[in-house]
Amino acid sequence: MRQRLSTDQLYRKMNRLMREKKLYLKKDLTRADVAREAMTNRTYISRALKGRGLNFAQFVNAYRVEHALELLFEKENAGLSREDIAEMSGFSCADAMNRHIKKSAGSTACALRERVNGD
Repeated sequence: MRQRLSTDQLYRKMNRLMREKKLYLKKDLTRADVAREAMTNRTYISRALKGRGLNFAQFVNAYRVEHALELLFEKENAGLSREDIAEMSGFSCADAMNRHIKKSAGSTACALRERVNGD
C-alpha cells in the first residue's frame, strides 16, 4: 500500500515536478495532469494548494510568469515578440501573460523589457 503524503510533502513534490518537468509549459495543463504526475488525485492537489492560499491557476501561472520574465530578460531573446514569449511560457495569449506579469511584477512585459534592456 502506498503511503499518503502530507499536504506539505505533496506541495514540495508538485513544485519539484513543475521545476524539473516544466509542466507549466503545457497550455491546457489541468489538476488531473499534475495529479497523475504526482501519483495522487485532484482533491489532494487542491488541498495542498489551498493550504498555501493558492488555487491551481495561481500556482501554475506563477511558474509561467517566472519563465516569461527569464525569457524577456535574456538578450538573445530581444527579437521575440510578446506573443512568442507567451507561447513559450505556456500562456494562452500575450494579453493573459501581460495581465499575470503586471499583477506579480507591477509592470507590463514590454515595460519591464525596456527598463532592463534600456530601449
